[in-house]
Amino acid sequence: MYESISQPSDASLVIAVGRQSMAALEELFRRHGGAVGALARRVTRDPHRAEEVCQTVFTDLWRSPERYDPERGGLRPWLLALAHRRSVDLV
Repeated sequence: MYESISQPSDASLVIAVGRQSMAALEELFRRHGGAVGALARRVTRDPHRAEEVCQTVFTDLWRSPERYDPERGGLRPWLLALAHRRSVDLV
């Protein structure tokens, strides 16, 4: 009936980002960008600042993917922690 389509894990996508894969970064943004943006909007109460935070978080991931350690937890909580920190700094 339905075939199981295997999707790459967040950790493997981060490794691909480290190899300069824009497609991997786009997939991570698709998966987590909404949550990162929503948190930034709640903290900053400003859609423009929230967008800036979201861009900064994913730019930081692009520039330094090795900072994420999958042994310490999931990618989404890590991204949300970065977004919260950046949002508080802006406020």
